[in-house]
Formats: sequence, structure tokens, C-alpha cells
Amino acid sequence: MTLSSTDILAESIYQIKFEWPVFLSQLFGFVVIVWVIVKYVVPPVKRMMAKSQDAIRKQLEENQEAADRLTQAKEVYDNGMAEARAELAQLVEDAHADAEAIVVQMREAAAAEVERVRKQGRDQIELARRQLIRDLKDDFTELVLTRTTDDVREQVRSPEVKADAVEKFLDELETMANAGSELRARSQSQWN
Repeated sequence: MTLSSTDILAESIYQIKFEWPVFLSQLFGFVVIVWVIVKYVVPPVKRMMAKSQDAIRKQLEENQEAADRLTQAKEVYDNGMAEARAELAQLVEDAHADAEAIVVQMREAAAAEVERVRKQGRDQIELARRQLIRDLKDDFTELVLTRTTDDVREQVRSPEVKADAVEKFLDELETMANAGSELRARSQSQWN
């Protein structure tokens, strides 16, 4: 084995040689491949990467906008809930006030109704009392007249009373005959 300046010896069974024409052709091929990659592959990849970056940036912006909208919506929701709670509290307060006013009105109406019923009851009692007094007077008058009539009839039926009445009548006739027409008129008025 003869060694030349371009030969590299390896410790093993393989023999590695450095040849300039092969190296230059491989270098040229590598440069062509790099040029093709830079000329034809890198621009579309850059565009795709730029599109992807733009899409990602756009999504990030949209996400940020969505987060901002969500924050605003949360604030609006919180404000709405606070307003709703305030309105609810106001409605409850108004309802309590209305209920108290209704209770007061109902009490006043009930008191007025009670007073009206009392007055009407007093009026009816007064009317009933007057009617009862009138009926009692009528009944009493009728009873007194009946009793007096019965007593008079009973007394008139007794022979002594009849005799006294006849004697009294005869005495009056005698007096009338003696006294004249003046006494007759008076005596007639007593018996009628």
C-alpha cells in the first residue's frame, strides 16, 4: 500500500480518501440545493409561517378582545345584578309601604264600617224602643180601659151601685127641675 498526500489512513479496514473534484462537485450540489431551498422552499414556508403567525396573532387579539368583552359583560352583569338587587329592594320596600298603607286603609274602612253598623244598630234599637214604648202604651191603654170597663160593669151590676146611681139620677132630675134649663144643659153634658 502506497500512501499519497490525499489519502487518509484509518485504523480500521476502511480507507478514506479526499478527492477535490468530488468535494467541489458535492459542494456545488449542496449550494444548488441550498439555493433551490432558499429560492423556492423558504418563501412559501415563510409565507405559511407568516400566515400562521398572523392567524395566531389574530386569534390572540380575538382572544384578548373576547376576554375584554367577557370582562365588560361581567361588569355589565354585575352592574345589572346590583341594579336588579336595588330595584328588588326598592320593590320590596314599596310593597311593604303599600301593604302598610292598605292595612291602614282597611283599618280605617273597618273602623268606619264598625261605626256605621253601630250607628245603624243604635238607630234600629231606638226605633225598636220607640215602637215597643208605643206598643206598650197602646197595650197599657187597652188594658187599663178593659180593666176599667170591667170594674165599672162589675160595679154597675151590683144592686147597691144601681140603687145609688138611680137615686143620684133622680136627685139630679129633681135639682134640674128646680134649677131650670141652665142646670139641664150642664147635667146633660155630664151624662153624654
